[in-house]
Amino acid sequence: MRNTDAIAAVDDEQVMQLLRLFNEDVGRDYLRKQGVSDEEIAGLSAAGISGICNLISAIWAARYYDMDGRDVIFFPLTDSMDLYGSRFVEMAEQHGPYTTDMAARHYGRYLEAAIPSSFRELTYFDRKSLHNFKYFTWVEQQGRTSEELRALWEEDFWKAVFDSAQLAEWDQLINEFNEGTGLLKDL
Repeated sequence: MRNTDAIAAVDDEQVMQLLRLFNEDVGRDYLRKQGVSDEEIAGLSAAGISGICNLISAIWAARYYDMDGRDVIFFPLTDSMDLYGSRFVEMAEQHGPYTTDMAARHYGRYLEAAIPSSFRELTYFDRKSLHNFKYFTWVEQQGRTSEELRALWEEDFWKAVFDSAQLAEWDQLINEFNEGTGLLKDL
């Protein structure tokens, strides 16, 4: 938490409706009519529930910080649709078959009008407060001590967890990624 700049609280309903928009034929047809390429549409199934949540958070961050075409935002697609086939059945049972009207509403509400309403830039006090929220799961549920929780706040704890060899490997991978994109050449 000490190095967290911002947080986003994304509503499950938004994620689940975008899941349908991105993966059901009606939703994909609607996206195509909005000018989304077939290649981009095909890639949407790479984002599962958590990945879509991360996508929404990235959109909010971009809008909050007034990013534009000169900026790059990186976010993880932590899962894929391969894990969620049963969710389509549940969604159809809850909301009925996916229609063009639903796709239009979800596109407009959750993508075009996606504003950072539940996005918060964090101060030091906010970070410390969020860290302390871990008390229940860390101490009461996992049986750890308050001292162990406090240790998580200290930078030295994390330096001990991640040795310099691992960090050097990650730095090399980051450098390779940056070189591969060519973006640093223009800075």
